[in-house]
Amino acid sequence: MLLLQEAPAVIESYYNKRIVGCPGGEGEDEHDVVWFWLKKDEPHECPVCSQYFVLKVIGDGGDPDGHDDEDEGHH
Repeated sequence: MLLLQEAPAVIESYYNKRIVGCPGGEGEDEHDVVWFWLKKDEPHECPVCSQYFVLKVIGDGGDPDGHDDEDEGHH
């Protein structure tokens, strides 16, 4: 049996993080959408269906709100 960690859902983003929703699988595996922040280098496991997600940055990176984490508190 293939573990979900070995076959994660790869989500592309121009930024270092993005909001992702997991609706589960099809049929009996379907569940209400669970929303979460998916961050670069931080795989996330859906708490309902155990699907793993990883973020693949395809752009320049950076924070989607225009502020890098290092700038936090300097708005």
